[in-house]
Amino acid sequence: MSKIGLDLRLWSAETGGIGRYSQNLLKELLAIDKENQYTAIISTSDTASFNVAAPNLRKLPTNIPYYSSQEQSQLLKLLRQENFDLVHFAQFNHPILYRRPFVVTVHDIIMHLYPGPMQRKSKVRRLGYLATFNDCKRADRIIVPSQATKDDLVNQLKFPLEKINVIAEGSAKDFRPHSEAEKEKIIRKYALPKRYILFVSRWAEYKGLPALIEAFHILSAKYPDLGLVITGKPDSQNPQVADIVRAAQAENKNIITPGFLPDEDLAPIYSAASVYVHPSWYEGFGIMILEAFASGVPVVTSNISSLPEVAGEAALLVDPRDPQEIAANVAKIIDSPKLADDLIEKGQERVGQYSWRMMAEKTLEIYQQILAKK
Repeated sequence: MSKIGLDLRLWSAETGGIGRYSQNLLKELLAIDKENQYTAIISTSDTASFNVAAPNLRKLPTNIPYYSSQEQSQLLKLLRQENFDLVHFAQFNHPILYRRPFVVTVHDIIMHLYPGPMQRKSKVRRLGYLATFNDCKRADRIIVPSQATKDDLVNQLKFPLEKINVIAEGSAKDFRPHSEAEKEKIIRKYALPKRYILFVSRWAEYKGLPALIEAFHILSAKYPDLGLVITGKPDSQNPQVADIVRAAQAENKNIITPGFLPDEDLAPIYSAASVYVHPSWYEGFGIMILEAFASGVPVVTSNISSLPEVAGEAALLVDPRDPQEIAANVAKIIDSPKLADDLIEKGQERVGQYSWRMMAEKTLEIYQQILAKK
């Protein structure tokens, strides 16, 4: 039996894809591995929502903030005290002086490509981030969710090719085709238009939300009853995007912003959508594409980054910076039930190639290979 520490301080669902990854990693590992002893290091604020239990699981709450200087001192001290045989950091941030075996998951290079205002304004923050990110090269293994991210790390940042393992992610069981009654219920609950296009992600410029709003303006002229549902909430690092959303809402009552939604509501909102649109400039993987596929919704997404890799031939791919092209492809689906049905069928087949269980199995194999060398 080995002692494995999992740094899951980004456990909360509100952390987006990293939260989904953290939650499913732990749950699936515990389902397949009854031998090793796991310690889940979580933020104290997540204690109430941490609903996982197993004989070989111990939770370790801490107030050490992620992306902070305390990670380099207090987290280092904690890890040394615990004396783990292996630690898996579910995000790149880790103590650079930690010297025992460790695995790190690098989800993307977004902070390199689109640094937030805090990084841009603070040289200390920028240098701290770069030092921590580059130190991931020292990990025993580096897990990435897509070949695109692996290529980014190797070609742009000179990460060691031989250490990187591509392990795709999955879609939770909540995301499925819902009945008409379930769809009508969620539409009533949130006062949604009867037909709408859906966007699920951060309100950030690189996610393509401004271009989507422009595309929706074009579509509204042809389909005045069509709605645009934008889930999530304003991002403090992208206030200009929130301003764009609010201004568009003031002109068009069919733009709905229901806020950050729990999965039990988000899943039927996916399923009730006419089209899911994700015109992001960059994604390390794109879990929301799989969630839309699983929900039985046709998808329009970007023709760059990892998104073509994830979508395959099951989505219409567009230039994410071209509102006209986005609008034209959404219109194709709205105007052609046959095309919509074809995409839905392909999406259902595509999502079947991914699962959180397979992700955990491949991750456990990596743990075992590292532990076997001890």
